[in-house]
Amino acid sequence: MSNIFVETAHDAPLVWFDITMYGGAAFDPAGVEGLHRHAGLWARRGAGSRDRQTLDEYLDQLGASLEVGVGRDSVTLSGVALTRTIDRVIDAASDILAAPRFDTAEHARLLRETPQLIDEVRDDDAALATRWFDYRCCPGHPYGRTTLGTEASLRRITVDNAAAAWRSLVGVNNIVIGIAGDVDEARAHQLGERVLARLPAGQKVGAPNDPWTRLPGLRTTIVDKPARTQAQIRIGHLTPSYSPEQAPAIAIAEAALGGMFSSRLMQEIRVKRGWSYGAGCGFRRSRISHWFEAWMATGIEVAVPAVKLTRDILSDFATNGPTDEEIDLARAYLVGALPFQRATARQRMQLAVRDTVMSLPTNFAAQLAAAIGTTSGAEVRQACRDFLAPDDVATVVVTTGDSIEDTLGLGHVMRVEAPDY
Repeated sequence: MSNIFVETAHDAPLVWFDITMYGGAAFDPAGVEGLHRHAGLWARRGAGSRDRQTLDEYLDQLGASLEVGVGRDSVTLSGVALTRTIDRVIDAASDILAAPRFDTAEHARLLRETPQLIDEVRDDDAALATRWFDYRCCPGHPYGRTTLGTEASLRRITVDNAAAAWRSLVGVNNIVIGIAGDVDEARAHQLGERVLARLPAGQKVGAPNDPWTRLPGLRTTIVDKPARTQAQIRIGHLTPSYSPEQAPAIAIAEAALGGMFSSRLMQEIRVKRGWSYGAGCGFRRSRISHWFEAWMATGIEVAVPAVKLTRDILSDFATNGPTDEEIDLARAYLVGALPFQRATARQRMQLAVRDTVMSLPTNFAAQLAAAIGTTSGAEVRQACRDFLAPDDVATVVVTTGDSIEDTLGLGHVMRVEAPDY
């Protein structure tokens, strides 16, 4: 199978592996948000001949771990084991994929536990701001719905639909495997094929439907929480998916705008005015269109001017792009920093898996730094014009609503209570 990626490093007697399946939370049915997360965690809670407790104890005895991670575009079963126990851990992972027990008591227990995590999001102003921004940036977009679920959607998760969701992912044609560490190429492929031998052929899950519709105008959501002294702020908009050829220019623009200490957002918001400890931004990369997002946390008394200044900065970047000096600083920073993201065998393996899931070229991550080094200022400024839309911005502010609503002045304002979503 071509989708087995191997990175060898014999510096420690450890082997890491990621078994990644196309599909994820973006494919949760409307109104059943949290289904794929529930299915993945449930499959991990007992498989083959072992119930949850026996499986956990078995892995502890082997000095190993197995965890399921659920994103919007993929679901990953990740593990680490000693070289001498890797076969047994791979077999345990294969049990989770091919023969989960789907114990009904664990299903019910997981449904009782998840609302506690929803409460934690409500209590964490930063997490709540991110969740509301995803929801409000582009209503109806597959990435705008919560991975975790809502109290209402959890009630619609059943034994049958959760088991079916898991089985829809587990197929040879829907899996990318990465193996790294104390293992050579032949041995790694042997381990990968050992997993695949137990699985049905299945079908590759395609990209989610892409409802490319950027809402026009300025929209503001105030998530009202009493007795706040700070405001968590998110500002951004939907952007089209960018090509591998555009990625170097996007990376430079992102770094110059909000990706390093000398970026313009940091300099204007923190250094010059002291409004926030930090300010940053990111162009999200996924299988389909995603969003550009800027973030900061300010005192309530400066939340409104911080929002307005950020919009002004976005407008200037969209029109003029970064200065030559900003581009040179960002380029040098990225060329120096990106190799650290590929410093270990495990990192290189995970990047290869990610690039495959995102339909990026082979060795995309390895070649990015060199491509950034030759990207011109004109290309960076064109990327800013193409991918920034400062007149079509969604703003989310988590704070005490009475303190800012009358002065925000950014388009249509919707005020909500924190527990509503």
